[in-house]
Amino acid sequence: MPNFNEQDQSIKEFEVEKAYLQFIFPFTLKEECSDSLSQLLQQQGYDFFTLDNSHLQDKYYGDHHTVSHYRMERIFLPNIEPIIFPSDSTKKEGFRRFSKAFNQEFFLKGKYLQTIFQLLSIDIIICPFQIGMMNIRVELPDNMSYSEVIEFTDLFRVMEPLVEEDSDIQIGTKNQSYKMIKSFIFESLCPFMKNFLDEKNTNSSYFGSLPFYIDERLYVVGSIVLQEESKLEVQDLYRLGSISGFDNKGHPFIGAKNPAYMERFYDDHVYDRWADETYYVVTDYMFACITKSQGELAHMLVNQMFGQYYYSFLLFYYYRIILMKLTYDQRRIHKGQNEVEVDTLIVQITEFSAKIYNPEINSRLAGKEISNYFKKSLGIDNLFNQVNKTLNDLYKNQERMTSKRHNSLLQILTLYTVVSGIYGMNLVIQNWEGKIKWDKVLHYTIFEDIALLVALSGIGISSVIAIQAVKSYIKEKKRNKKNYL
Repeated sequence: MPNFNEQDQSIKEFEVEKAYLQFIFPFTLKEECSDSLSQLLQQQGYDFFTLDNSHLQDKYYGDHHTVSHYRMERIFLPNIEPIIFPSDSTKKEGFRRFSKAFNQEFFLKGKYLQTIFQLLSIDIIICPFQIGMMNIRVELPDNMSYSEVIEFTDLFRVMEPLVEEDSDIQIGTKNQSYKMIKSFIFESLCPFMKNFLDEKNTNSSYFGSLPFYIDERLYVVGSIVLQEESKLEVQDLYRLGSISGFDNKGHPFIGAKNPAYMERFYDDHVYDRWADETYYVVTDYMFACITKSQGELAHMLVNQMFGQYYYSFLLFYYYRIILMKLTYDQRRIHKGQNEVEVDTLIVQITEFSAKIYNPEINSRLAGKEISNYFKKSLGIDNLFNQVNKTLNDLYKNQERMTSKRHNSLLQILTLYTVVSGIYGMNLVIQNWEGKIKWDKVLHYTIFEDIALLVALSGIGISSVIAIQAVKSYIKEKKRNKKNYL
C-alpha cells in the first residue's frame, strides 16, 4: 500500500470478535457451456441451491449461522424471486447457484500479516448472458485487530498482483502453497473451472476476466462484529470502505487526511440508520456490515449478510456487469457495423430490460434503502440510461443501413426499368424462343448486346436477391429460436 504521510493522525485499533468475508469474482463463460457446467458442478459435489430445500439453510455458513429460506422468500418482490431463486437448474433466465461446503483451514501470509482462516464454502452462480460469479466464503480467527482484518481483505482480493507491493503473499496449506490467489482458486479449489472460462478476450488481464470491467480485484461482502465498548468514528468507516489496512512500512493507515473529504464519503457511502451501533458501508470495492451489537442481534446481522443482503448485492452487482458488457459490445461492433451483431445486441438489451432488470427488488424499508446505496455506488442508473441511449442509437443505425440498402436496390431497379422501357420490353426475345441460336449472338448490334447484357444481368441479380432473401429468412428464424440468456 502507498505510504501516506499520516503520522499526525491518530488511528484507533479495535479488537474484532468475529469476521466473515465473502470474495466475489465475476467471469465470462464460453458459449453454450452452461448446461454442461451445471452437470459437472453437481458431479463435483455442489448442490443446486433452491429455497424448497430447507436442509441447505445451515450448510454453508459455518457452525453457528443459518439463513432462513422462509424469510428470504418473503423479503424480495414476487417478480424478483424467479430470477434469484430459480426452481430448477435448467432455467437459464435465473441465477443458478451451486454451493459446496468446504470447512477447511488454510493460511495466508503477507508482508505484515500471517494468519489462518477457515474456508467455509464456495458458490458458483451461472447467470444469463454468459456471465458467472464465484463467491468464496471465509471465516477469520476470533479477536484479530481491525487493521489485520482489513489487511487480510486487501491481500485476498488481489487475483493476480499487478504491482510489487501486492506480490509478496503465500496462501494454502503446509503441504501445498501458492503465490497468487488466482492459482489458489483455479489449481486447488476449483481446477475444473478453467475449461469453462472464456479465454478469447485478449484485452483482459487473465483468463475468464471481464475485458470491460474497471477493477478486476474481487469484490468483498463482509460482516464484522466488534467488542461492545468500541466507538467507531468516520475515519474508521472510511478505512473499511477504502480497504486501507497497512501501509508499505507495516503501519495502520487511513488513506486520506482531509476530514471534510471523509465526511463526504460518509454521507455518500454509509447507511447509518442504527448508528452508533451498526453501520453498512457500500463502495466500489466492498459492502460491509460493521456492528458492536452482541448476542442474538449480532448473530441475526451476520445471517442477513449471508442471506437477503447477499442476494440484494448480487443482483445489483450483476446489473452493473451486464450493463457494462452491453455498452462494451456496442462500442466493439460500432466500427464494423455487422448487421447480425447489431441485431443480436438489440435483442440482448431488450431481453435484459424486459426480463431481468428491475430497479426495485425489496419489499422491506431497510432493504430498499440499502439498495439505493448499491445503485448509487455501482452507478446503475447512469449505466442503464447509457444502455437505453445505445439501444436508440442502434435502432437509428439499423434504420439508416436499411434505408441505404433499399435506396441502392431502388437505383438498380430504376436503371433496369428505364432500359427495358427504352427497348419496349422486346430485348431480342424472338431469338431466344425454342432452341437458342448462340451463333447469332456474335452478330448482334450494339443495341442488341446491351439488351442481352441487361436481360442476363437482370436474371442474375434477381437470383442473388432471391437467395439473399431466403438466407435472411432462415437466419431470422434461427435468431428467433435462439435463447440469448
